[in-house]
Amino acid sequence: MTTVRELLFGDVVGGRAGEAAGKVEQAAEQLVGVGALPAAGELPALTVARAVMTRVAELLDVELSDVLVGAWRTRSALLAAAHRTHAAPGTSEQVVVKTYALPWEYETELDVVVDGRTLTTLTVVADAELEVTALTATVAAGRLTHLGGGEGRISARLRVRSTRPQADVQVAHSERHFALPYEVKTGERGIPLIEQARDVPAQAPAAPSGVESAPA
Repeated sequence: MTTVRELLFGDVVGGRAGEAAGKVEQAAEQLVGVGALPAAGELPALTVARAVMTRVAELLDVELSDVLVGAWRTRSALLAAAHRTHAAPGTSEQVVVKTYALPWEYETELDVVVDGRTLTTLTVVADAELEVTALTATVAAGRLTHLGGGEGRISARLRVRSTRPQADVQVAHSERHFALPYEVKTGERGIPLIEQARDVPAQAPAAPSGVESAPA
């Protein structure tokens, strides 16, 4: 399954030659190019920037499925179906999602420390826009139990800001299309969409009790 890290940097982060190592290197070069890092004594700025971007990439090991499910648990037609089916044991609903769009953002601060001295603090901001279309899902007992066909698109960007010295630069961006059934695996027990369903496995009914068509 795809992670935000893989989307922005590739499959492998640092350590050996390859696409990911190359993208980390490119991001590090951009960081140095705008002067986002202060002098680190005899240590080359690119060496420091490379270590910073490798750490940033590690922090972005967030699965796309977690982003999607987290959004569905907050506000969606799937969430409404989860409440209804949990309140009526033995029932299920088939939900058709025509279009579902959501933003996602991750922000953190990262201290850059060399030889025990903090050179600066960087603000790292990753943001993404996702759109899902033509999704058919089955919900039972408050859980997402099956995903039919569905296509998605994600566009992600990564920015780094520094106040000492002052700098703001986009160091990575990418866009990708994906198939929902591949990214989100429901498993045998299904995925709980509401807190009450976390400890109760879905009981498969004979057939879905209804179909709801909704934009989200």
